[in-house]
Parts: sequence; C-alpha cells; structure tokens
Amino acid sequence: MRRAWGLVLAAPLAGFLLEAAVGAGRATLQLRAWGTTLVVAGGAALLALGFGIPAGAALAHSRRTLFRVLTLLPLLLPPVLGAAAWLAARLPAPGAPGCALILGCLYWPVVALLLEASLRRLPADAIDAASLQWSTRRLLGMVVWRHVRPALLGAALLVFLLAASEFTVPALFVVPTVSMTVYEEISAFRTRSAAAAALPLVALAVALAWMLRRAPVLPASSPVRPFLQGPLLAAARALAGVAWAATALLPAVLFGWRAGSFFRNAAMNLEPIGWSLIYAGATALILITWSSLGGPRRSRLEPLWLATLVLPGVIAGLGALKIAERSGVFPYLAPSGALFVLALMARFAFVAWLPLREPVDRSQIDAAELAGLSRFRIWKGILLPAMLPRAAAAGAVVFVLAMGEIGPAVLLTPPGRMTAAQHLFGLMHYGYDGVVAALALFLFGATALVTWSAMNVGRFRTNRLAG
Repeated sequence: MRRAWGLVLAAPLAGFLLEAAVGAGRATLQLRAWGTTLVVAGGAALLALGFGIPAGAALAHSRRTLFRVLTLLPLLLPPVLGAAAWLAARLPAPGAPGCALILGCLYWPVVALLLEASLRRLPADAIDAASLQWSTRRLLGMVVWRHVRPALLGAALLVFLLAASEFTVPALFVVPTVSMTVYEEISAFRTRSAAAAALPLVALAVALAWMLRRAPVLPASSPVRPFLQGPLLAAARALAGVAWAATALLPAVLFGWRAGSFFRNAAMNLEPIGWSLIYAGATALILITWSSLGGPRRSRLEPLWLATLVLPGVIAGLGALKIAERSGVFPYLAPSGALFVLALMARFAFVAWLPLREPVDRSQIDAAELAGLSRFRIWKGILLPAMLPRAAAAGAVVFVLAMGEIGPAVLLTPPGRMTAAQHLFGLMHYGYDGVVAALALFLFGATALVTWSAMNVGRFRTNRLAG
C-alpha cells in the first residue's frame, strides 16, 4: 500500500513529462525568459548565501528554538507574501533585481538549515586536533570549509531552482521568467508548449534531486563542536539577527501597519480561508498517514518527489490534470477538489516523507525482530513513539505549505472554492488596501503560529513525559 501511494504521488510529474514529450516538437528556446530567470534566480542564490551562511553558523552554536523558528518562518511563508510586503512598504515596482531580492529573502533559510545540518556532523576529533596547532582562520579553511562545501553548493543550487520555479512574484510584477512563461502558456491552453518550455527546469530538478539523495538534510541531535568564538561568532550572530529581523519580523510590522480594522477586513475573506484550511488539512493528514506506515527505509522514488517539490507548483497541477483526463477520472475527481488535493500531495510528499523515513536506527528494529516481536508490536512500541513528534512537526509544515500554494490552485480548484493565497494573489493585481493587508497578516500569523508549534512539539512531549 505504501509503495502504491508512492507511485501515485509520482504520477503528476510523470504526467507532465508525458505531455512534454508529446509537445516537444513545438518547443521554443525562450531565451529572453531564461535571461531574466538567470538574473532573478542567480541574485536570489547570492543573497541566500549572504544571509544563510552566518545564520547557519549561529544556529550551529545555539540550541534555542526561537532562532530556528525565525529561520524556518520565511521559507514556509507563501511567496505571495513577499510581494505583499514589498507593496506594503510602498516601494516602486521591482524589476528582475527586485524579484531576486524578494525571493532571496524567502529562500535563504535553505542555506542556513543545510549548513547547520552539515556543521552538526563536523568530526569533533578533527576540530580538536586542528585547534591545537592551527589558527582559527586556517581551521575554518582546512577543516570546516572542506566539510561544508558540498552542502553549500547543493543549497545554492536548490535556492536557484526554487527561485527560478516561483511564478507568483514575477507574475505580480510582470517580470518574464521561465516559470511565468509556463504559467502564461497554460493560461492560454497551450499545455504542450508550456510543458516543453519547462523541460530545462525539470532536467535541473531531477539532477539536483539525484545529487542530494544522500546529503544530510536534518541536523544531528548532538551539539556541534564550537569552532567560532569571540568577534567571529559575534559577527555571525549579528548578521543572522539582521536576516531574522528583515525577513521574519519586518513583514508582520508592515502588514499590521496597513491592515486597518483587521477583524472586519478578515471577515470579508472567511470563505477562502475556510477552503484553504480544508484542503491543507486534508493534504497534511493523508500525507502524514502515508509516510508513517511501515518501517525505516528509503525509496527509489525520493528524487522524483524532491523534483516535484522544487519545480513550479503549476507543473504538479498540469501533470495531475493530464493524468486524470487521459484515465477518464477527471469528471469524478475535479468537482470535489480531490484532484487539487492530489496535486498538493504530490507537491509536498518529500516534506512529509523525509522526517519519517528513518525515525530510529535500523539496529533497534533488527534487535526487536531477533527478540521475536511482531511487526505490529515493533511499530507500536518502537516506531510510533519515535515518529509522533516528527509526524506532528512534518504535518504542520505540510499544512502551511499547502495553505500558501497557488500553482495547482489556479488549475484545479473547483469553481467557487478559491483558496486564501489564491484570493490574495488575485486581489493584489488591483492594488494594495486594507483587505489585502488583513489577508496577508492572517496568512503570516497562521504560518508563524504553526511553525512555532511544529518546532516545540518535541519539547511539549518531553515536558509531558517528565510530568
């Protein structure tokens, strides 16, 4: 059952690739769009490195949950809120460099989190031996840099691909990137041309997913051996503080400043908010249930799930749509919103799978099997207690990501069931007012609350057991 669902979650990407193969003869190079995309995605990757490196070093030297919440929050925010914050600050419409700035402020946590995960696996004996003979500068260059270089390269490429795949910010400010071109082709019902135009993004995503398949993306539980101290550590924390203030705190201030009568304006959007909660909740519940079944194992489909995550969301929507049309189930799934939920599940399958694929060491499972325990007792006594905190945190992350997703919603939401992020995206085309600010503030507050809850799940369980 678990493998069958895994294949279903990979089906939208397969459906998109099939559509691209059929329409490959109509493909165009889209040179202008790719030139703009290089500026936007390249600038976002550079800014992400500038913010993410000091923040990752500061996180590795700290155990405070608040800093991780402030780091994770910008990454989980709907990208449309980045554009809303820009408009709330009453800045002029940005070109490609401005879009790079917005997206870099959203995606820099990718660098910080992957760097922290790599730093927490630094060999302590190598740090101790090097610190006895070398200066801090040489230690950083000969030990730390060599250890974290692959993680930084993968993080930079991941940010580049995420920024190249994001279409809401370029679409709002009419910056012709490849993702916006794909969206426009789909809007004009030229789905084969859209699929063919996105093939380079698909190739990059699959290559990146294959490269990162063995990279550590979750930090180790043990603290890092301190390698920074004095002015260097203080500088890293100061730069991290700038990143946290600019990307996690300033947007809330801007939205609150322009929201006016928040409750009255938010009450005007209760219907799209309700549909967002329903679709996001169903997506998170089904994905976490699926990823919690079975024992600790990897899957050969992981690169496909990761590729679906980093590609434009409209690709998952288009793939699910074409699969449903060719299989004849479209009239049954589309009106209920089930097809939209399927596209969201395919989009965020990797987020739900990653924290739960190896909840315990394989040696514990082997010992339990040698002791003669049944599979159910192993799952109930060993796997379930280890998975519960991770499942709750992963479910919360999937929930907020699904709530802010716009790409599949454009194609697959049934008539009259617009989501909150989709409604905000439409309203912002007509200007920025109190209703837009209130809806943006709601999405920001919901994301912040769920992010904080997800990061404190383990602490709550520990306190409850201690009590």
